[in-house]
Amino acid sequence: MEKTRQERSFSYELQYTKAAEKFFVSHEKIRKQYEKAIKELLIGDHPEKIDVKRIKGRKAVYFRIKLGGYRVVYTIINNTIVVVNTLLAGPRGDVYKKMDGLK
Repeated sequence: MEKTRQERSFSYELQYTKAAEKFFVSHEKIRKQYEKAIKELLIGDHPEKIDVKRIKGRKAVYFRIKLGGYRVVYTIINNTIVVVNTLLAGPRGDVYKKMDGLK
């Protein structure tokens, strides 16, 4: 599933891997929180309110957003028209265990 947004002459696109999409199908509330958080990070007035961190170690190109007891892992592919590739989503412990499977 892809979504493209245009605001303030800035555009970005959200993409989801099958694993992330599968999680979001049964957790629509978390999907909405995630999409709102990404929008705030990219074009919002107060991105500092979002709990986002770079994942340390060899996966340093990945970031995570904390949404209550859930984590969403993503990476940014392109800086001109930003493509946010959502890789994993799920409860805190499960997401970090699945990180080993990412390339």
